Amino acid sequence: MTVLVAAGAGYLIGSVPTAVWLGRLWGVDLRRDGTGNPGANNARSLGGYTLALLVLVVEIAKGLLAVVVGLGIADEPGALAAGLAAVAGNVFNVWFGFQGGKGLGISGGVILGLWPAAFPIVVLVIATASALTRSTGMGSLITVAVILVLALVWEGLGIDSSWGIDETGLLVVLVFGLGLIVGPRHWRDARTRLSAPPFLG
Repeated sequence: MTVLVAAGAGYLIGSVPTAVWLGRLWGVDLRRDGTGNPGANNARSLGGYTLALLVLVVEIAKGLLAVVVGLGIADEPGALAAGLAAVAGNVFNVWFGFQGGKGLGISGGVILGLWPAAFPIVVLVIATASALTRSTGMGSLITVAVILVLALVWEGLGIDSSWGIDETGLLVVLVFGLGLIVGPRHWRDARTRLSAPPFLG
């Protein structure tokens, strides 16, 4: 029961439309203009790098906050449930008819809270993969695959962490859960990118 409470708290944290609020402070509507996605990429296009950085930092903070709150409610299972629910709250936002962002920034915050050792690897892989493929969607899918392999190896070796969750199997559940929540949106983006005509110029 306490795990469900943690998940509910995480969902509410993740669904707070902070990116939309920050955009309005900049005089832009992230849900109406540009790609219509309330995330860092659209924020950069409409409001510049400062707005994009603020959106990203706040989303990461929300993911980390959800993990901390979940940990306080129901220990490590609660932290996992709250983290995944926070990402779901971002992607399937109840305040906007269950239409939200792509969950990338907030997923970073959840990973930072639950598996901090993997956080710099995630940043490196997604930055490199997105640059090489010229698609954030494809970069995100590649990153999920990489950290899933890393989670399986980490669990197989029985590595303990001084900060983050150590309960057997939870890291694999974390990565599978993130993939199931954010994967479909990023797969659609990747398919659109791959099916687009090659750039000429």
